[in-house]
Parts: sequence; C-alpha cells; structure tokens
Amino acid sequence: MTNHETLSADEQWNRIVELELVPHPGQEHPEIIERDYGMSHGVLRVKVRAANAGYVLRQWVVDCSPDHSLDGPEYRLWLKDSLARLCLRPTRREAPKAPLP
Repeated sequence: MTNHETLSADEQWNRIVELELVPHPGQEHPEIIERDYGMSHGVLRVKVRAANAGYVLRQWVVDCSPDHSLDGPEYRLWLKDSLARLCLRPTRREAPKAPLP
C-alpha cells in the first residue's frame, strides 16, 4: 500500500464537518420537526466525517440547495449552513503517477 492509499492520507475521512440542520421552510409545522429531531432552538447540529456526510444527508432526505428550493413533503430538513455545503464538495487530488519503465 502506498502512502496516498493510507487512512491518514484520506482528507475526506479525516475531516469532521458540522451540519446545521433546520426544519425545511416549506413545512407547515416546523415545531413538530423540531420535536421529532430533538432540536435545540430550532437547530440540529450533527458532526460527521466529510466522507459520510452525503450519505447522512441523503438518508435523512435533506434539502441542500442554497435557497431551500426543493419542494415536497419528504424534505423535512434543510441544510442551513452554506459553509458546510462548500466543505462537502469533494477535493480533487490526482493519485501519484507510476514511474515509466
């Protein structure tokens, strides 16, 4: 295993991001969502590994659009923090090229 393949080299796995989730503005009864998710002051803060954040957001059907534009009753939560959206974008790194024979 080369160095770039080790767990310590995996930036997305080693970075912890805090997701700030709020009731989706399109929901009629945000107080129910606050209670269901145990929110404090209308916000649920969840710390996850950046590598797993997309799975968590998909599993919870979170609207991650900047202007909460996704519509439908399935979107109970909205990712409020735009900085978190930026941090969740995958970094683009090229693997080291093998030396030519």
